[in-house]
Amino acid sequence: MVTKVETHISSVSWGAIFAGSVIACGISIVMMQFGSAIGLSQDSPFEGEANLAAWSVIATGIWVLWIQLLASLAGGYAAGYMRTPALSASEHENEMHDGLHGFAVWALSTIGVFIVVSLAAFAANYITIAAGTYEPPGDMSDTEQNTAIIYAFVMGATSLLSAVAAWWAATMGGDHRIKGTDFSHALSFKKR
Repeated sequence: MVTKVETHISSVSWGAIFAGSVIACGISIVMMQFGSAIGLSQDSPFEGEANLAAWSVIATGIWVLWIQLLASLAGGYAAGYMRTPALSASEHENEMHDGLHGFAVWALSTIGVFIVVSLAAFAANYITIAAGTYEPPGDMSDTEQNTAIIYAFVMGATSLLSAVAAWWAATMGGDHRIKGTDFSHALSFKKR
């Protein structure tokens, strides 16, 4: 008598998710460095002009949107492309798995960035307090409060938009993987 043994193979490719997250975080870090360099070089000539302060917030918001979208697209695409497809799954099921891998890349990257930023803020506050240079924050004006609220809302909306971008890019990566799309004419360093 032969007994049937059922085995379950996970359809989650953690390696693809981690690789996509590393790609997304790497792109974010490099692009933030560029943004910081641009912002620092333009700071001093415009001091004291209120109009330029509003444009600075808008420019920062657009730059963060661009960074998050670019990083989410690249990380999601990589995860979708590198994911091991389930051979017994339908086309739609594979597409959903690819999309979920892209979403996992976005989530893991977002959590990683949150942890790093939180640790950096903690370290900065600790150093400031230890050095004796801590000054409690003063009252914010209505304009500053409104700007902070708008900025927080825009960052949340940007984050959600980048989640959708990661999902879409992962489904495109999976589709290119399944169809065997050849990008060697554009993405190869070898002469053809």
